[in-house]
Amino acid sequence: MTNIPDNSLTLKQSDSGYRYSIEPFLLANFVHLAPGGRALDVGTGCGIIPLLLARRDPTTMFTAIEIQESLHQLAEKNVAINEFTSRIKVLQGDFLLNDPRISCELFDLIVSNPPYRKIQMGRINPGQEKAIARHELKINLEQLVEKSASLLKANGKTAFAYPPHRLQEVLDALGMENLFPARLRFIHGCEGADAKIFLVEAALSRKTDCIVEAPLYVYNKDETYTAEMEKIYDSFNYFDRPDHIQEKFNGNLSG
Repeated sequence: MTNIPDNSLTLKQSDSGYRYSIEPFLLANFVHLAPGGRALDVGTGCGIIPLLLARRDPTTMFTAIEIQESLHQLAEKNVAINEFTSRIKVLQGDFLLNDPRISCELFDLIVSNPPYRKIQMGRINPGQEKAIARHELKINLEQLVEKSASLLKANGKTAFAYPPHRLQEVLDALGMENLFPARLRFIHGCEGADAKIFLVEAALSRKTDCIVEAPLYVYNKDETYTAEMEKIYDSFNYFDRPDHIQEKFNGNLSG
């Protein structure tokens, strides 16, 4: 039996609604935080990304916004359980609106694990919570990028996760808002398999060469986690594992 430290991260989520998968851990591991800066998580779900990042950097202040009230309540509960209420502010609302709670001060970093699927792509889940999290029903790529650019400090950064078939769309959308890709990383289920996700970091008004980082492989051939993936989980002092990660890498992107 594994001994779980008392200070391990606790994350509650819906039994039947939307549940996070692997991307929050990958994004939180990927992003560069500015010490003492301000970060915004768009579509925070149960609050997992700011909680992971708050564990990693004790000086950054976080705002998390979620449009769905059920998920907003979960995020507030998770922040309170993990005793981060002084550093993570959770808001319920529409990111696309001119909300003074987030527009009164600019951010060093805006991160998002957004809905992956266009409305016309695939069956929309009958459950509202999952549908909004997976399909672009409330926000699309272009809207996310445009609004994010307007809330960044000079040289501020965005970091997003998307499936590879949307890579050119993402690069085009970033370019339209003067956001220049600085880093890319492709995530593969295992060595030899096609990439399932890519992570991109872009800087506002600061053009630089884009570094394509070494690919990350989640599984070994025997379906155990690779050493790098285990290291990522362990770095956040998190001992549970997403229970539908294998489904994602079998091709059913959950968003």
